[in-house]
Amino acid sequence: MTRISIPRVLRDNAFLLVLLACAALVIGKAIAAGIPLREEFGTKGNDDIMRLISVRDWLAGQAWFDVRQYRLVPPEGVSLHWSRYIDAGIAAILVPMGWFFSPETAEQITVTVWPTLIMLITLLAFGFGTRRIFGVGAGCVAMLCAVLWPLTGSLHANAGNLDHHNIQLLMMIIMAFAVVWPSRPIAGGVVGGFAGAFSLAVGLESLVFIVAVGLVVLVRAAVTPDDHSRRMLVAFCLALGGGSVVLWLGQTGPAMRMELMCDQLGLPTLGLVAIAMAASFLAIAVARHGAHPLRSLAAAAVVTLGGLVLAWPMLGHCLAGPYAQIPPELQHLISTQITEAKPGLVYAQSMPETALAFVIPIFVTLVFGSILWAQMRHEPRGKRLGLLLLLCWIGVPMMLLQMRTIIIAASVAPVIAGVVIAYFAQRYLALRNLSDGLLGLVVALCVFSPTSIVLALTPILPQHATQPATTQADCDTRSSLDALNAVPPVVMLTHINFGPALLWGTHHATISAPYHRSAEAFMNGIVPFAMDGPDMKAYVQATSATHLLLCRGYSYKGAFARGLATGDSVDWLRPVALSNDEQMLFEIQR
Repeated sequence: MTRISIPRVLRDNAFLLVLLACAALVIGKAIAAGIPLREEFGTKGNDDIMRLISVRDWLAGQAWFDVRQYRLVPPEGVSLHWSRYIDAGIAAILVPMGWFFSPETAEQITVTVWPTLIMLITLLAFGFGTRRIFGVGAGCVAMLCAVLWPLTGSLHANAGNLDHHNIQLLMMIIMAFAVVWPSRPIAGGVVGGFAGAFSLAVGLESLVFIVAVGLVVLVRAAVTPDDHSRRMLVAFCLALGGGSVVLWLGQTGPAMRMELMCDQLGLPTLGLVAIAMAASFLAIAVARHGAHPLRSLAAAAVVTLGGLVLAWPMLGHCLAGPYAQIPPELQHLISTQITEAKPGLVYAQSMPETALAFVIPIFVTLVFGSILWAQMRHEPRGKRLGLLLLLCWIGVPMMLLQMRTIIIAASVAPVIAGVVIAYFAQRYLALRNLSDGLLGLVVALCVFSPTSIVLALTPILPQHATQPATTQADCDTRSSLDALNAVPPVVMLTHINFGPALLWGTHHATISAPYHRSAEAFMNGIVPFAMDGPDMKAYVQATSATHLLLCRGYSYKGAFARGLATGDSVDWLRPVALSNDEQMLFEIQR
């Protein structure tokens, strides 16, 4: 009888076992987090909630090209700069679930399955992509990093996360692998280019990453004498340009196609893609005639600058970012009070523990990955590692500008971590060098469990003020919101982060929500709650709201609003009786 060697089985099937373990962890977390979502989905992020509302409205008959939320600042509503393609993916799960379950249960299953499915695909991309390029050990580590690092395994991957950032991360992972894929340049270029186009259709957060990928492919095509990189550049450009146009036409209605929109895929972005394509094709043409690489790159630079000059009337107003068209005071509120929109250093000051848990793996992998690249830069694997490091380094300054762009670095950090940790582990097993083993353990600790490092540093980190006994989450649950449905539909003025939950759990409308296309909705949710009594009265009475909604005991910024939330009364607000004590509803007297 043949004896089975357990160590040998584990060694020979390490990748499969790690993949199954990681998938089981993802699914187990999803089930545990998804069970309470029927009641607590209103406590999720505003974009997650609003995405589900958009899917509801579309399935209820709202047009594909109409992405306006009509219960926000009615009757005109507020246009959202989101893609229906994500709505279609979520609806593909929600509709079949609705055949067998109640609407509430179908939504609970859908908001659990969608982000879990995206995370499982992301896990496969990290694992198989890293294994193909850097080996089994690196692939195993990359998968472990993807599920254990809070940034990739939790922030946008938990049950209930319906915003588009998880799709953005997946598309950037695909583009990164397309750049370093060792064979089939045309297929890699097509896949990478279309992933870039879909990422642009979903949102423009990855625009800088796409530019970086295109620049890497362009420089490589200009420098290398063979046609391998040039074919990839052509395929990438054609797929990116053609895919962007097709996806733009598919999600933008004819009436809006001539608008110069800076916050979603539109003419300005298509103009940038066209300029990049022209520059790339000229660089290839110059390189084919045996010109020095610098001449090819210079030709691309000239075309790029010329194109930008010619397209300046269309592009110029977009340079200040998507918030350029809103008042300066609102821009300040967004950058200081909207968590994901804060610059990296501001975010770190307000949430040091979370920031450290996110960035420790990035900087550790960058430092040790750069050291490893210096040792193996002349090898094929070293050159591929160098390209990934370059893409990761590009994400650092973007993160400092706005914290949400940390997903740029997150798209390649697990791969780099896999290469680094696998390298130290293999050296230790081969040479039994204690320093290699210790370095590998240090990097693994920082990558797999950054929260342990944060806990050790907690005594020296800035301390936060104690949170109020009542948080807004107490008022965002389905049962709490359902008390408001006893009141006939009205238009409510609410705190900014309560607007989407109100739309999700009730039949009411609101004039407050954090979406920059409506400065009015943004200001309504912040400004009055920081005012004194007379100013708040004048502000509230000047709005179109019929009712003011407060969360009992919530610590609003202004003393007057806090007083109202703890029981103070004024003659211009008439209390409306509710069955739930957490909600405080007032009819506005004019």
